[in-house]
Amino acid sequence: MPDKTTRLLKLLILMVLTSLVLTGCGKFGEKFANQEPNIVITSYEGFDDSELLEDYANTEFLFQQKIFWHATDPDGVITGFAYRVINQTGDPIATPGNHFVDYTGDYTPKEVVERFGTGWVLHYKPGADQSLPLDHPEARKSIWTTAKYAVINFPAADANGNPLTMESTFEVIAVDNRGGLTPVATNYPKRSVAWRSFNASSQRPTCIVSTTKGNPNGGVVGSGLRLKFTMSDTDPFIDSTPFKFEFKMMKINPADSTVIAGTSTEWIDTSSSNHDTHIDEYLITRHTDPALTFDVQNGTVKTLTKIESRAYDLSGVVSGETRNSLLFFAVKTGFAPKTLMYPQKIYALGHNHFIDYADESTPEILPFTIVGGLQRFATPFFNDLDNKNTAINSSNIKVWLRWGWRGEYGVVLASGNTVYPPPGHESPYDKKVDTVLDRYTDANYFSEITHFDLRLNGEPYNYPPFANSHVTDSDGKEWLRIPLYSPLGQSLVLTTLASGEHTFEVRCVDLQGEVDPEPAVYKFTLHDPIEPANRSGVLVIDDDQNHASTSPDAIVLERYQNMLSDYTGTKKFITRTRVGFPGDTYEDSRKRHLSTTDLQKYKLVIYHSDNPSESGNLKSENDALTLFLRSGGNFLLSSTSKLNSTMQSFVLANQKTFVGYMGLEYKDPPAKILSDALQTRAFFQKALGQESYPNIQLQYTAANEASFNPIVNAQHGLGPITYFPTKLASATVLYRMGIKPTDYSQTPPTQEQYDTYNNQPVALRNVTGDSHCYLLGFPLSYMHPADSKAMMNKVLAEIM
Repeated sequence: MPDKTTRLLKLLILMVLTSLVLTGCGKFGEKFANQEPNIVITSYEGFDDSELLEDYANTEFLFQQKIFWHATDPDGVITGFAYRVINQTGDPIATPGNHFVDYTGDYTPKEVVERFGTGWVLHYKPGADQSLPLDHPEARKSIWTTAKYAVINFPAADANGNPLTMESTFEVIAVDNRGGLTPVATNYPKRSVAWRSFNASSQRPTCIVSTTKGNPNGGVVGSGLRLKFTMSDTDPFIDSTPFKFEFKMMKINPADSTVIAGTSTEWIDTSSSNHDTHIDEYLITRHTDPALTFDVQNGTVKTLTKIESRAYDLSGVVSGETRNSLLFFAVKTGFAPKTLMYPQKIYALGHNHFIDYADESTPEILPFTIVGGLQRFATPFFNDLDNKNTAINSSNIKVWLRWGWRGEYGVVLASGNTVYPPPGHESPYDKKVDTVLDRYTDANYFSEITHFDLRLNGEPYNYPPFANSHVTDSDGKEWLRIPLYSPLGQSLVLTTLASGEHTFEVRCVDLQGEVDPEPAVYKFTLHDPIEPANRSGVLVIDDDQNHASTSPDAIVLERYQNMLSDYTGTKKFITRTRVGFPGDTYEDSRKRHLSTTDLQKYKLVIYHSDNPSESGNLKSENDALTLFLRSGGNFLLSSTSKLNSTMQSFVLANQKTFVGYMGLEYKDPPAKILSDALQTRAFFQKALGQESYPNIQLQYTAANEASFNPIVNAQHGLGPITYFPTKLASATVLYRMGIKPTDYSQTPPTQEQYDTYNNQPVALRNVTGDSHCYLLGFPLSYMHPADSKAMMNKVLAEIM
């Protein structure tokens, strides 16, 4: 039994082996041979020999075509594509956008060359350094790309650039992961199975030449221009993209426009410029090639410079000559730029120089810091009594500086014309137009600003990235030179500044290479803070508009001098400058007249706005006064009924800190008035002293001696008074209103009026740390001199 089984098993094995030998007979090579990929063009445009597209062989197509394709591989994956363009004679050609072609086959796989030939467009390999052009020997390149479409600009011009319908053929091949290539076309040896021909055509474009700063239209220009070229094309559905621009420069006779012999250049390709990175611009100066030469001599135009230009579109068609392809101008010497500092964008921020509210008077987004959970914003320098830009220094102070040039900003009218503010009134908040105006004539000389030269405190500004970029004037003065678009831009932020005067100088450099002969200079002085214990003297600020009957300057000054006559320390009396009325103060860029560096010298600052007919300017002085009070300053304010609206303006401007120092609640309105006119409710006759302060009588004829105001004498009282029905808990009432009795002989109050106004607070004292503030809703210069003096002595005794 076992022997029989063994024989059967051996027979079965023999039959299987015989079968394998017979079925494998004649087979050789790989077990699984690679199947070639296939590829088709999926776009509709163009024609080939297929039944679907061969009828389009006589159809014209736009020269620019976006061609898509699709490839498949039955036994693998597609890893790349290669494409080329061949002309009517079958030769590969380069086209704009695909102008690097492997004509020699150095970068084309041997299998591709053997099957299809050379001429495939080159591409960067993945990860290659694309800053190297593809024709650079070290550029890593290949014919293979993973893109699934190509934009081809087929030629459509003859050798002279005239429009000509031309046939070209596009081919694309694919390679799979095992090196397999798509097949050759059946009827065309060495042509890919995926091909499409095009009869490409193009319209003639037009060229427009100007300068980057407009068309001089035959006018006078400086000796530095940047030509600006533009191409317009009427081919539908295609962007007006130029392939190149060319120009000629020559001199012509102004009388008859004839070209002066020997002055014309050859056609110059704008891509040859060493100073421009775009083909639509070309810098010409006295030092370039070609070079500008002067046309104006001794004020007379002797010649004109003429520019002829032309543009080539991506199909090779060149523009014809038109009026817009010509440019005329007369080159003149003597132009120079004018450098500006923009005070609207110059400010500082530090522990002793800031504002604590959002300044809505400026569109500037101000830098800020947060201290104690509250924002502190940068603010411009103050102008002190010497008309110097000042601030109090601190270890964390920062200073922002901003500069530019005349013509950088302007106002564009509805007509399209640009007007420029008068010199000295330029605003960086106008439209940026980037014109350069001559510093002497304010004329546009069609230049550009290229660089800025900077100095700080007598030395070239120290900016490490441009440490070696210094220029030296003939007098030995050295500057740091930075390009217009350097990281610094047109601004600096200065830090760690020592106390004392600092000087920043800046000048513009234009395309001519000319520097501003009068650099812009900005000086500012940082003062050390003065502690309250080291302050002395009294500063009196007169903010009364001079008027013979309501506030005569000489009398008011004498009144305040008398109030302080017992004080033997330093006394300084100043008048706030008003429009048309010069005084002792100077306005800064925020229309402020007071500086903390002046205020901090004094133990007491008195501010009087005693004219009941006008509001004064206290509402503009929040910033310096608030910093002064924060630093322990003492302040006395004398005013009228206008004080209510003034304090209301502080509330509306979110200037909460100053209102609080005055002892008032932060609300609208913060106070009330007895009257706003001298003839109305003239009930006030005296201020009733509280807290051991002496009474103060109103001065008028019937009470003691005549007032300088005849209405007060006639009314036996004063109406324009501010009173304070509410106050902060920290504030103390120093005076209450004493008004006429109801049976007074001259314009008495009603009982209701008496009950409403009599005994209302008209003066407050608020103490915050070292700061003492005295707020008077009645004008001290209207009060009896002896009483006012006694009150002032009481104040001085408290703070001195």
